[in-house]
Amino acid sequence: MKTPISAVLLDLDGTLLDHRGAARDAFFAACAHWLPSLDTEARHQAYAVWQQLEDVHMKAYLEKAVTFQEQRRSRVRDLLTAHGSAGEALGDGRVDDLFSVYLRHYEASWVRYDDVAEAMRFLWRAPAGVAVLSNGDRHQQLAKMHSLGLSPMPPLFTPDEVGTPKPQAASFLGVCGQMGWDPAEVLYIGDDLHVDAIAATRAGLRGCWLDRQRTEAGDAPEGILRVHSLLDVVGAVQWLSC
Repeated sequence: MKTPISAVLLDLDGTLLDHRGAARDAFFAACAHWLPSLDTEARHQAYAVWQQLEDVHMKAYLEKAVTFQEQRRSRVRDLLTAHGSAGEALGDGRVDDLFSVYLRHYEASWVRYDDVAEAMRFLWRAPAGVAVLSNGDRHQQLAKMHSLGLSPMPPLFTPDEVGTPKPQAASFLGVCGQMGWDPAEVLYIGDDLHVDAIAATRAGLRGCWLDRQRTEAGDAPEGILRVHSLLDVVGAVQWLSC
């Protein structure tokens, strides 16, 4: 049975933009500069550490314990320290220079997924419209949105606009309130099962898990629509009139 909806709310990283691929490519380019003595295997191990550090320090940023720039510095310092360099002894200016190597490659690697353009043409048929909700820094996420080349470009919401990050219900409901949407008629699509799909469902929206990695984790929880491509959504929804 198709899900009747009137509006679509989308995640950004991992849903519209290939953050995983961009971050991976940027890290290996930067790591050759930061830790040139590491061999290929050690660089892959360092990348696993970098991913863990991103989770830890982004969480601190979302909890407002540090600024966006401070979480970047902490990630670089902790990575260098973990590999025997005196990361904690480096001044902020030097750490910012080091992170800029990663950032330059990261931004150059921003690409949208192949299914985005066609899927957005369908999603824009939603009678109440489309919007994007992301936990990232607004300035950076807006730059990513522009890099996608979408026309029209959906409005972007971050914790700056809604007051709290995902998976808090207030994040999803904040967008619905500002857009004038009934949460029960909104399909939320994101690549993280818990932070996106389950959290949106608990907030009263229709949660859709975009499982691009085809996770072998059994069935999605009851009430969660699971798809492997944005194009799969085309056959899974029907539009309500508004």
